[in-house]
Amino acid sequence: MIFLTHLLGGIFSVVYFGGFLGIDAGIISMVIAALFAILPDIDMVKSKAGKHLQPFSVIASLLFRHRGFLHSFIFAAVVYFSVQYLFSAAIAAAAAIGYSSHLLLDSLTKEGIMPLSPLSKARIKGFVKTGGRLEKVLAAVMVLLLLAKII
Repeated sequence: MIFLTHLLGGIFSVVYFGGFLGIDAGIISMVIAALFAILPDIDMVKSKAGKHLQPFSVIASLLFRHRGFLHSFIFAAVVYFSVQYLFSAAIAAAAAIGYSSHLLLDSLTKEGIMPLSPLSKARIKGFVKTGGRLEKVLAAVMVLLLLAKII
């Protein structure tokens, strides 16, 4: 998925599913979810996240292959517990929802993800071409559903 789809996915996820974790879908939780929704792509120096987070992206790209460990739910748990330790459970939940939305969206793509990396190389793959028509439709649906929540 592309940058914009991931941003929308993070916001959409916290707005529609944050309530299950006791998260208010306010502006702060939406910003946190959106930021963490783009974070897994730090393992690619040329991604928008990678460009803005150098030298961290350079280090991440040397240590991890794209859609490897940083695209696993194991690392999503590391993110949750790290943010909870540093900030609060509510901020950690918003971060985890955003991060997980990235993983779920990438699992729909033809490239897929390894959700339990490095423990397993099993890959979940979908049928969506990154940047393709179906992704654009998915992004448009998220925008419409977000607007429906506002109106």
